[in-house]
Amino acid sequence: MKKKKILTANLETGSVKIPVPEENENYVQPDLQKGNKDLTYFEKIQASEEFRIFESEFNSCVNNFKGELNDLVAKNGDGIIENMLGHVDQVFNKARNPIHLMDMMLCIRSYDDITYAHSMNVALICDIIGKWLKLSDDDLMVLVTAGLLHDIGKLKIPPEIIKKPGRLTNEEFALVQKHPGYGFDILRTKNLDSRIANAALQHHERYNGSGYPDKLTGIETDFFASIVAIADVYDAMTSNRSYRKGICPFDVLEQMEREKDNYEPEVLHKFINNTAESYVNNEVMLSNGERGRVILLNKNFLSRPLVAAGNNTYDLSKMRNLYIENII
Repeated sequence: MKKKKILTANLETGSVKIPVPEENENYVQPDLQKGNKDLTYFEKIQASEEFRIFESEFNSCVNNFKGELNDLVAKNGDGIIENMLGHVDQVFNKARNPIHLMDMMLCIRSYDDITYAHSMNVALICDIIGKWLKLSDDDLMVLVTAGLLHDIGKLKIPPEIIKKPGRLTNEEFALVQKHPGYGFDILRTKNLDSRIANAALQHHERYNGSGYPDKLTGIETDFFASIVAIADVYDAMTSNRSYRKGICPFDVLEQMEREKDNYEPEVLHKFINNTAESYVNNEVMLSNGERGRVILLNKNFLSRPLVAAGNNTYDLSKMRNLYIENII
């Protein structure tokens, strides 16, 4: 598979990278349905046969994973982890490439047991990030397992609280905040790499020390837990919930970029850069109602690119009241 060619340009905001489409490049646009110009980018994906196959595989794997995760609480994990990792591979192999996988994951969002579907999504995003970071095969396997098991402690929380559609009470939120400790207690008794239990305990810690349960700073937090934290936040914010619609990927990337002190710098930059770069040349709907196309990434504000709309070119890094409302 050919590598994507990158051109660079200099603007007042710094150098930018421009992916140049070419035959057989890594990213392939989803199959578009002719005559459905009013559909968004993700609605077009949902309308494709390729997505229907992916969704069926995903739901089947999550159903199997649900039983295995519950078994892991009561058993020592022998053989169960290998089965779980097999499910991740099955889903991963249904996508053309990492970004195509994340796009299709954004389209599912109808699974009732959000803990299990979310854990599968986090594992898949961890797999993508791990490959971008060029981790060894052994480390990648540990990282993906950490993503799968990061929320296992939620099995100790009453399901009516986990699935509650509205805002949690202070007492309920305090109980939910105990799930990292519960997860650590479950996993430390298993024959697993210590980084997996640490990720369960620390995935809500933040690089600047503002997280929980122990307010650890970046140097005190397990590196794999820092990766899981980014995957966890991105999936949670882009997912549909009963109380809100999933947020546009560019909005999520912008919030993560604005709150960059919360996250491990190298991992965050790699994640935002590669994710945002994948949408260069995509059509978007701007908040002012104009349709445009992402043409350049701003090096110093990756989530706010340059967008060409008709005769206008908007540098969103300089126009804070204008933003990408949807990808079309």
